[in-house]
Amino acid sequence: MESLKERNKKHARRFGMRKKSFVGLALGTVGLMGLIYDYSNVQAGSFTNSTGGAFPIQKVAKELVDGNATFVPINFDNGTNRYTPRDIPLGSLDGPTINVSVDNGKIYVGAGGVAICNSTNNGTIAQLQTGNSTRELVFGGLTTTVANGIGYYIGNQTCNGTAALTFEIPKGASSVTLTIRLGSATTQTIYDTASATIISAVPQFSAEVSRRFDAMIDYETEFKNFGGNTTITNATIRLNSEHTNLNVNVGGYSGYGSTNATFSVTLKPTDMSGISTVTIIPRGVSPVPCTKLTDRFVCNATNNVNNIENNFAGHPDSYTINATVNGTEVLSERRFTVDALLDFARSEIADKTLLTNADFGQWIYRGTTIYVPLIGVNPSTGRETYIKLQSKDTNPNTNKVRAIILASDGSTVAADLGQITTGQPFTITGSDLAARVQAAGKTVGDSFAAVLIVTTAEENLFGYANIVDSSGAKRVPLKVRTGNIVE
Repeated sequence: MESLKERNKKHARRFGMRKKSFVGLALGTVGLMGLIYDYSNVQAGSFTNSTGGAFPIQKVAKELVDGNATFVPINFDNGTNRYTPRDIPLGSLDGPTINVSVDNGKIYVGAGGVAICNSTNNGTIAQLQTGNSTRELVFGGLTTTVANGIGYYIGNQTCNGTAALTFEIPKGASSVTLTIRLGSATTQTIYDTASATIISAVPQFSAEVSRRFDAMIDYETEFKNFGGNTTITNATIRLNSEHTNLNVNVGGYSGYGSTNATFSVTLKPTDMSGISTVTIIPRGVSPVPCTKLTDRFVCNATNNVNNIENNFAGHPDSYTINATVNGTEVLSERRFTVDALLDFARSEIADKTLLTNADFGQWIYRGTTIYVPLIGVNPSTGRETYIKLQSKDTNPNTNKVRAIILASDGSTVAADLGQITTGQPFTITGSDLAARVQAAGKTVGDSFAAVLIVTTAEENLFGYANIVDSSGAKRVPLKVRTGNIVE
């Protein structure tokens, strides 16, 4: 019969590995439970204002923070902030050590000093031990007691007034979070932690296009001016500032004092021809000439930042861009985009790009524009182009047809072609268009292009075009601004 000792050895050999696994699992579970317990402890406390709401965030101009380290004064007292621990293991802790730190920058203590105070009786709970001008302040040194559910606050050294602290937010940071950790210096254990964002970097300046170019190039002036025979068209950019909603704004920042800024606008037309001058007009200021470059105009308006900010007392600062045409060239349709930059005189303040390729409107021909990409004419070979248009518009003052023809030298010639009779085909030949160019003292080759403008809505028009030569007839597509014309 097998002895008890022998049976125990068998069981040991059979289950030894499993026993080791169970032991390892048990140890791992204990460690995991410990981490979970520590995590829940650390997150238990709260940091609020005196009524239980969120701690007020100090908003700082991002233009300042992105340019340089910025110093933000914040006053702490019993009326603005409370720290309430909630997870001290036995409900209270004697001789606490309290750590106050920031995730970005440094904390500077003012002349009145700083301490941790009891919100119910203004008693001193912990005094500053170390940390002035660093990222964390360490408080302790007293045989006092802190308890769950009791509010504590950061006050001056004697807990009878305000703690004037200054926070340095580093260059490029987006926010500063303040964290309070409550623990025991004896056991080096943290029992409770609370955090709150106290500083946020917010863009102060922004811009928007409040009015776009919308002029119509008029056929009555041979497409050289706008409606009413005017030569000036304008668009407007609004420069906005949030300075009244910021605790630290660019104009009021004591670190730099008064400074200038240039509102720089770059106007980019798809066609520069025919534009003689462009000016920028700040609200209430005389026009400032813009610089003409190869493919753009650069406009600069300089003012004191304080003046720019003060313009926003219910009246956003508007900048009007005036574009004047010379009145002698046939104008092409074109679109405009615009860039806008706020360029600060002081290098410590980051310049701000406000707009990039923003839609700034367009100039279009008055009427429906028909693009004819290919017109073939050669009398010696019998090559000819026929364009036929019809309209259902019955208004007697509509259906007038004008042409802008591209000459061989790259210039354009405008021509009055007559008027469509409602319901009847209106024929334009390539030879007719070539003759108009020659009458203007210019030439075209046997292939050229033109734009036709008809003074009616697009939905009223029907049309087609073809080129006829010895090989037969070939269709020419007629294009309008929004798609294909109905054929």
